[in-house]
Amino acid sequence: MGRELKRVPLDFDYPLKRVWYGYFMNEIPTCLSTDKKNYCEQCRKMAEIKGIELESHGCPNYEKYFGEVFNKLRELCEVPEGEGYQLWETTTEGSPVSPVFKTLDELCEWCEDNATTFASLKASKDEWKQMLSDNFVYHKEGSIVFL
Repeated sequence: MGRELKRVPLDFDYPLKRVWYGYFMNEIPTCLSTDKKNYCEQCRKMAEIKGIELESHGCPNYEKYFGEVFNKLRELCEVPEGEGYQLWETTTEGSPVSPVFKTLDELCEWCEDNATTFASLKASKDEWKQMLSDNFVYHKEGSIVFL
């Protein structure tokens, strides 16, 4: 199960193990086609009229055309940054799995007893500190590494 360190405000109050709502919203849907209706030709025609270049796969390059808007939306949907340390899972869209701590050492102490690196496998405080400092959480058993 993927894990990552996020720096959040010390008073960040979001429920643990609940996907951060912003991750559901961080992409502007650009294709409206469904199984029952294909809008591709209308989309391409609109792009032609608006002067939006097409990607190699034939869809309009909306990201380039709406660049500022896309970047602002992504920024608005990200978790707020702050002084605190929090462990997040990245197997789904992303959700907090630990309380917020003032220091990385406090978070690593908590992780030693309360967090897993892979499945039900755990790590020591020092191992957590190294992994979170490197932003790469894994579990090693002998010569096998679990990501």
